[in-house]
Amino acid sequence: MCGIAGLVDPAGIDERLLTRMSAAVVHRGPDDHGSRAWADHGVGLVHRRLSIIDLSEAGRNPLANEDGSVWVVHNGEIYNHEELRRELEDAGHRFSSRCDTEVLVHAYEEWGDDHVERLRGMFAYALYDRRRPDAPRVLLVRDRLGVKPMHVAWDGTRLAFASELAPLRGLPWVDLGIDHQALSEYFAFQCVPAPRTIHRGIRKLGPGQMLVLEAGEVRRRTYWDVAAIQRADDVSAEEAVELAERLCADAVRAHTIADVPVGLFLSGGLDSSAVAALLGSSETRAFTAGFDVAEHSETSYAELVAGHLGLPHVVAEVGISAVEGALAEVVTTYDEPFADGSAVPTRAVSELARREVKVVLSGDGGDEVFLGYRWHQRWLQGNRVEVVPRPLRRAAVSAVSVVPRVRRSWAAGLGDDSFERYARLRELFSPSQIDAVLAPEVRGELDGADPRAHLREAWHEDLDPVTRIQVADLATYLPDDILTKVDRASMAVGLEVRPPLVDHRLVEGVLALPPQARVPLGEPKGLLKRAVGSRLPREILERPKKGFSAPWDVWMRTLGAKVRSEVSQGAAVQSGLLRPDAVDALGATATGAHLWSLLVLEHWVRRGS
Repeated sequence: MCGIAGLVDPAGIDERLLTRMSAAVVHRGPDDHGSRAWADHGVGLVHRRLSIIDLSEAGRNPLANEDGSVWVVHNGEIYNHEELRRELEDAGHRFSSRCDTEVLVHAYEEWGDDHVERLRGMFAYALYDRRRPDAPRVLLVRDRLGVKPMHVAWDGTRLAFASELAPLRGLPWVDLGIDHQALSEYFAFQCVPAPRTIHRGIRKLGPGQMLVLEAGEVRRRTYWDVAAIQRADDVSAEEAVELAERLCADAVRAHTIADVPVGLFLSGGLDSSAVAALLGSSETRAFTAGFDVAEHSETSYAELVAGHLGLPHVVAEVGISAVEGALAEVVTTYDEPFADGSAVPTRAVSELARREVKVVLSGDGGDEVFLGYRWHQRWLQGNRVEVVPRPLRRAAVSAVSVVPRVRRSWAAGLGDDSFERYARLRELFSPSQIDAVLAPEVRGELDGADPRAHLREAWHEDLDPVTRIQVADLATYLPDDILTKVDRASMAVGLEVRPPLVDHRLVEGVLALPPQARVPLGEPKGLLKRAVGSRLPREILERPKKGFSAPWDVWMRTLGAKVRSEVSQGAAVQSGLLRPDAVDALGATATGAHLWSLLVLEHWVRRGS
């Protein structure tokens, strides 16, 4: 795992810029660093290394093929690198290291751009092909599920890329103006979804995408699309369970390759517990984040699993005092507004783990792959009534308008079409709430722009309902929120987190199953429970779903006055982004998560955006 960055500028490379770009991602790779610039083609590459495989200097990036005609800087892990190495050596390629990164340059030589289809892993990398004498050819690649990040700036002549925003923010030609559409999306989804960033001049490469700079032109293409996975119709329930168990076990095994000890994030939920059980090792150290609010803390379940499997177990407790000191940390870590409240405990447990290991496995992705979110069940339940004409559904909604707020909100969704119901379940700020907090000038510039636009692009009405909601989550919520949260929080302290449940072979295998096999008897995560059930305590299998979420409503009752004061007179108001009465405009609908989102934006603007 590493930090990467680079520049392509026909006017030449200022190596001082490369040095600053490298310094901006030093936290991602504190073990080693390397850079190289080619004045002839105006290309510069930089790399910060967290040494995991082949700890010797032979694995230092930028790394080249035998004759130095193809170079790479790489962030991530190629789990099938040994298999690919053998195939490439049989084809005549010579390797100078044991590093998985070296596979990339030889695979590109052998198979061209199609080499990416042979890779198994989490990765973001840049390949520079020097074999074109007329102009540089640079290839940027991001892994299929978006575990590792890639940010890009392109002004029509110059190209820059980096693992994070900070290296690109230091380039004088990059437009750092605030993208107001991105701001509205932030309020809706607590993050800025790809392809946008908060800055107009920087974009994100999407999951399963590559970008090619060739002959002065830039083009993007999608090499893998979760919506295109073909489904089978003739799989029995028993076969589905056997397949899921085999795929999960194989993914966990593949994700343990390393030349350093590997630990485990253990939340006490089913996903991380399943990964722990499939590891089959009593020497793996498990790390858990707990909370000072008992009903939100899952440490007792994590301790139960650790004891059942005989794992050494360490717990970090996160309380309101940590939250008050976390704002500057969150703003610095994510570089753009990011308000998923679980970023705070994720950073805390990452710091805890980094004291003892460089690599941990996580259970991230289990909810998306095995349908475990509450909104999955609520949406699927509501989907069953779509056969009833919408006017009748809306009449039913009116009839239950006196029930408590949560139920009323759920009932209101029954009057909507399937996408509208899904969007309501996913978003934090509704479109009307976004309008209520944004300054009039910002609203005017947006002119009705849809903050759900990226969600609509991932919504496929031609797919069956189960697959439709899975695909939407795998294409948006997983990479934009969950994987971003974990990548930045862990890499801020030099820790590599590997999520085996989003291994692409596992995802392809599960989504190829018929919908009824993925949700047996309509049970949330029923397939995963059947696949790993014999390895875990009954209490873990039978406990209700509880996400890894901090007790924001409790904490914000204490901090609410502070939030109102800071936001109403703060930098976000002074800069013309928010209304002075933004907090009051939310009224009784405001939750702790709403207030935290406003506070994060305020501190991001205050830092200097």
